[in-house]
Amino acid sequence: MIEIGRGAVSKMSAQLGEPTVQYAFRLGDVEVPVNPLIGTHVRLEYLGAIHCSHCGRKTKTSFSQGYCYPCMTKLAQCDLCIMSPERCHYDAGTCRDPGWGEKFCMTDHVVYLANSSGIKVGITRATQLPTRWLDQGASQALPIMRVATRQQS
Repeated sequence: MIEIGRGAVSKMSAQLGEPTVQYAFRLGDVEVPVNPLIGTHVRLEYLGAIHCSHCGRKTKTSFSQGYCYPCMTKLAQCDLCIMSPERCHYDAGTCRDPGWGEKFCMTDHVVYLANSSGIKVGITRATQLPTRWLDQGASQALPIMRVATRQQS
């Protein structure tokens, strides 16, 4: 078996291509295209360590999509409002990182319907279309409304 990379695996990327979606993931410093691997045998081996996706610190447990506990408790992208946009506290002046909030929350968002294994309602930053739909494996999607902030969505 040929080794194509070694290191921490990051989220798979999806790009709208012709005629199909092109998938890839980062493995350490290498970007690995996935489409050529379809139909082949692939082996992933856990090397015994979890590292924070933000600071790289070794951790026994990951939190909030791959963060160590200290990063999870201090980073804006791990705050409660990420899972519950209606609980945004940016306007109260208590955002953990106002600069991050400006870039990711206080920007246009789209409310949409997507069909993956069933119809779901979702929200995403306007700049994330169609990437968000591809991430979800949607075969169909329909934007319903565009709003000025994440909280409004």
